[in-house]
Amino acid sequence: MVTGVVVGVPAVGASAQAVGGGGVRGEGEQARGVEVRVRNGTGCRLTRSDYGLSSGQFVARPPVTLAKGQDGVFKAQAREGSYKGVAGFVEYTAGSCDASWRNGHTARLVFGAAANGMNSYTSDGGGAFGTRLSGGGGSQAVMTWIVSR
Repeated sequence: MVTGVVVGVPAVGASAQAVGGGGVRGEGEQARGVEVRVRNGTGCRLTRSDYGLSSGQFVARPPVTLAKGQDGVFKAQAREGSYKGVAGFVEYTAGSCDASWRNGHTARLVFGAAANGMNSYTSDGGGAFGTRLSGGGGSQAVMTWIVSR
């Protein structure tokens, strides 16, 4: 089992990370959650084209648009009383890019914080963008997702 290691981060492509921080919730502990801080360094306007959760609920939904150079934040957490954790994804499509060949390409993040075990994150730049992940451990994880040229 890989713990707290970036598995791969090509210059333009995909990256993956698994980080520790699982365990059984005790009495009075908060439901597991993931806060994602998105950094748009693409030279494009990013428009949310798809998103969803297979478990949990959004506390703050992913931003609809991120202007060139703009940062955004979203957060999801497990439903109270649920031991499924939280799992979901978000996808952005590029437009109005400084380099027009990037228009229409997507960047996607898949995230999960299991009730027991590892938090996991994968991201893909759709062949047009580099992606980088940092942070993301613990039961109230804070992850930074950087999408760049």
